[in-house]
Amino acid sequence: MEKELANPEHVKLASSGPEALDNWRENNPDVELDLEGADLSGVNLAGAKIRAANLKGADLSGARLSRANLAGSDLSGANLNEADFGQAGMAGVNLTGASVVNVNLFWTDLKGAVLKGAVVTSCRMNRVNLIGADISGANFSQSNMIEADLRNTDMTNALFQSSNMNGSDLSRATMPGADFTLAMIRDSMWIATDVRGASFDRASLHRSDFTLAKWDDTTNFPEKFDPENTGPKDVND
Repeated sequence: MEKELANPEHVKLASSGPEALDNWRENNPDVELDLEGADLSGVNLAGAKIRAANLKGADLSGARLSRANLAGSDLSGANLNEADFGQAGMAGVNLTGASVVNVNLFWTDLKGAVLKGAVVTSCRMNRVNLIGADISGANFSQSNMIEADLRNTDMTNALFQSSNMNGSDLSRATMPGADFTLAMIRDSMWIATDVRGASFDRASLHRSDFTLAKWDDTTNFPEKFDPENTGPKDVND
């Protein structure tokens, strides 16, 4: 028997705003918030406690969820386009196949999240925490990821074309098939990162640190780029 979609009472609750949702959560700490497939476009849940919710395939386009706690929630296949998740707690969320276009993810905690195959383009992701995340096959092209923390991530076949990743930390990440064409990745950290199979065609890697990184003839570095001599660290340009 097929599971019905979202619990109508839960949808009404979520549409009522963060205070109503937080009161419900306080009285029902162990009940899963079932919002699967729900239309929550434009909803204001800023600061709400939504942790471990079922939001599979939900429409959260244009929603306001800054500083909300969604840790452990399932957002696979959801539509987050144009939404605000700035400084939200999203550790361990499942965003597999989600549409995340032009979204505010400034200082958002996505530690250990799964974003396999997600479209995360044209997003504001300064200082986002993606430590240990699985972003394989995801598309981050044209996103602003200045000082993003990507340590220990699985970046297999991920796209970062024309993204701004200056100052990011990609230490100990793996990225066969990753594409950084035309990306800005200056002053970045690649300590013990495995960049074999990655492409940096026409990317800017000036003053980046590749100490203990692994590369070989499958790594496509920019023309004339030397990972052992990426330029002085004190140059401002």
